[in-house]
Amino acid sequence: MHLVQRYIYLLPVLASFSFIALASKPIAKFLNRYHLPIISGYLIAGIVAGPYVLDLISIEVVERLRFVDELALGFIAFAAGAELYLKELRTRFRSIAWITIANITFIPAMGTLAMLLLADYIPFMANLDFGGRAAIAMFTGAILVARSPSSAIAIINELRAKGPFTQTVLGVTMITDVAVVILFAITSSVADTLIRGTSFGISFLGIIALEFIASILIGLALAKLVTFVLGFKMSENLKILLILALGFSVFLLSKELRNYSSQHLVFEILLEPLLICMVAGFWITNYSKYRASFSHILELGSPLVYISFFTLTGAALQLNILKDTWIIALILFFIRLFAIFISSFLGGLVAKDPMQYNRLGWATYITQAGVGLGLAKEVGVEFPEWGAAFSTMIISVIVVSQLVGPLLFKWAVVRTGESFIKGRHAEFDGNNDAVIFGLERQSNILARHLQDHGWNVQVACLKSSLPEISKELSSNDLDIIDLDAIDFSSLDRLELEHVD
Repeated sequence: MHLVQRYIYLLPVLASFSFIALASKPIAKFLNRYHLPIISGYLIAGIVAGPYVLDLISIEVVERLRFVDELALGFIAFAAGAELYLKELRTRFRSIAWITIANITFIPAMGTLAMLLLADYIPFMANLDFGGRAAIAMFTGAILVARSPSSAIAIINELRAKGPFTQTVLGVTMITDVAVVILFAITSSVADTLIRGTSFGISFLGIIALEFIASILIGLALAKLVTFVLGFKMSENLKILLILALGFSVFLLSKELRNYSSQHLVFEILLEPLLICMVAGFWITNYSKYRASFSHILELGSPLVYISFFTLTGAALQLNILKDTWIIALILFFIRLFAIFISSFLGGLVAKDPMQYNRLGWATYITQAGVGLGLAKEVGVEFPEWGAAFSTMIISVIVVSQLVGPLLFKWAVVRTGESFIKGRHAEFDGNNDAVIFGLERQSNILARHLQDHGWNVQVACLKSSLPEISKELSSNDLDIIDLDAIDFSSLDRLELEHVD
């Protein structure tokens, strides 16, 4: 009953947020005219509506709407897993592996070294011994590896990006985001040893391995539930709602299991909800007969999910923190940028990727969001002596990364030629126009049928095929356009931008 009352109480808050989220769509479209990614528009709309500008969404409301984040993240993780289609990725395995290895090696190393060198200039580190400094530096290095799969998926969908560069970027982003959780868990154990003198046991690594295996198994079970929904005869909107609910249930399960284990067991069980949903999406796409329908449902649901998630993310960005720590945040941001460039360039070089990919790859790995924020806050709770100041500093870096990252991501994908945005249609001029390619019996029937219904029809075919066309087909009442070849210059003659 208490849970029901809580969600009824949230309805007015949710209704208010819905209006603000919907208003962010035209803002994002307007900014998109100036080549800003759609998600940057949502983020900016959220920032403006948030507690540090217009205060239309207060800090309290942001906290109450945390479940919207979890609803959206589950859906986005499904989409991330669905993008990892093995038949398409097989040729990119080498690149993905080498760039990921380079990322999880160079970024933590350079981040750790930079923090040790900057320690004397950071107030909360200046008075610590070497063990404390080393622990903080290692935490920094680990969290700087984190990515934002949600941002990557949103930009790829916006640009309708497809190709080897996009496949590599997505594969590296997904695997790195899983690796950073494992890296952080190991770092946390080492930090405990350095600061509190606790023992670094093999049993701890065993628990991490079991959590990882459990997450994969639960992901496979979740995939079965999702395929049941996809195979059931019901409306597409209901399928979207059920898939959202299944993704959200994973977050609830993870929380309940963590609370139960911390109270009744000698160790805490922490399942990774994003990994579970990604495994489910991956299995459905690669090993079930529902790949096409799953992709269709994700495509239908994604606009509303992205609007809600990124508008709320913008409102939740702690700009007051950035005001106090912007100098250190900028230094760490540029160090991370340099480390990402070195690691992605070297990884691509070893994998023998085209030099253009090596030069541009770094720009797609900058965005940070949910995982990085979560890990920073976890450090704040685990080490209260300096944790709050540390999480403030790291969140500042994440804020800068999330504002700059989408712009650079879009720029890199467009430069590689893998962006396939739909062309803008001309305004309707009052006439229905159609172009039919190829002149044969079926196209002839279709052309005459359209003409009978008031359409202006052109039939395009190659000059070389004209002698083979019978007189019956090449009738005088058909407007036949002969093309020298199928290329851009020939197609320009058809003025396809005016075709309905």
